Amino acid sequence: MKIDSAAGEFEFDLHDLKLADDGIILSGKMGVWEAETTMTDADLRRVIRLVLARPGAWGYLLRAVLGARKAVKQTGAAQ
Repeated sequence: MKIDSAAGEFEFDLHDLKLADDGIILSGKMGVWEAETTMTDADLRRVIRLVLARPGAWGYLLRAVLGARKAVKQTGAAQ
């Protein structure tokens, strides 16, 4: 993921996802720093609402999922 902010542009390299009482914790590195963010239930509902409100996002997600499945099948077939 890429994060653009007033402090600059940073890559967020996601390493782990954990479930906690207060939400989903995403851990990784942002630039050279270890980073962690928590997505609350309200955050997740907001993301889902935003995606559902934009049909173009559905196509993007569908292509991303199908592309990932296709890549896994091709990798599996090559082994």
